Amino acid sequence: MSATLTALAFGAVTFLSTMAGGLAALRWPSRTEWLMALAGGIVLGAALFDLLPEAVEHAQDTGIDIRIPIGAVLVGYLFFNAVERFTHDHEHGHSHDHGESLAEDKPDPGGVIGAAGFVGHSFFDGLAIGIGFRIDPSVGLLVALAVIGHDFSDGLNTVSLLRAARHTDAKSRRWLVAVATAPIIGVLVASLTPVPDDVLPVALGFFSGLFIYAASTHLLPAARQLPAWGSLGITSAGALVMFAIAQFA
Repeated sequence: MSATLTALAFGAVTFLSTMAGGLAALRWPSRTEWLMALAGGIVLGAALFDLLPEAVEHAQDTGIDIRIPIGAVLVGYLFFNAVERFTHDHEHGHSHDHGESLAEDKPDPGGVIGAAGFVGHSFFDGLAIGIGFRIDPSVGLLVALAVIGHDFSDGLNTVSLLRAARHTDAKSRRWLVAVATAPIIGVLVASLTPVPDDVLPVALGFFSGLFIYAASTHLLPAARQLPAWGSLGITSAGALVMFAIAQFA
């Protein structure tokens, strides 16, 4: 089997892993707050133990100043904060123009922004798998196993984030499919076209900023009704799971 077909086969497995995580979040809505606490830890762990170290490593390998991907973390955080603030302010002003106030249960557009970020992250997961198999089959296998291991959490995190932002289950499913499909597209792109070396570290840093923003402003606040020690424990467990996975990436 060619390297491209092997990479695509592993991309298909990431699709199943991501879908399984998202469907688990949809299947047990009564445990959503616990899932969000877990997802918050996983997202923070993914940003700090997986994406950011990988961004720095790629920067060093390509001769890029490591302050560039680290700066991209701040840019990513501030960018999504600005987009969400602008959207909220625009909607708030629009509702006052009509003599109305925003409904408390109205979907937060920040959830869609975060879900789009997970699509981007998953696309780069696919790129990593495709590039790994182009370098060497053993490298591709290690990368693919690491991606499959945390793509379950990507599906869980996507649905949890959208639920925290009060979006419907139907919309959550659509975004879940998009996140699950993105690695396959990434594998195809990496297998068919060259990827500039200096793009990956900046993009990984940027999405680290998004993940930190998503965890701190959506996921963890949604779990505030839980007992403090229980919430802290499951969030820490999520972060430790990502730390363990990152050791084998």
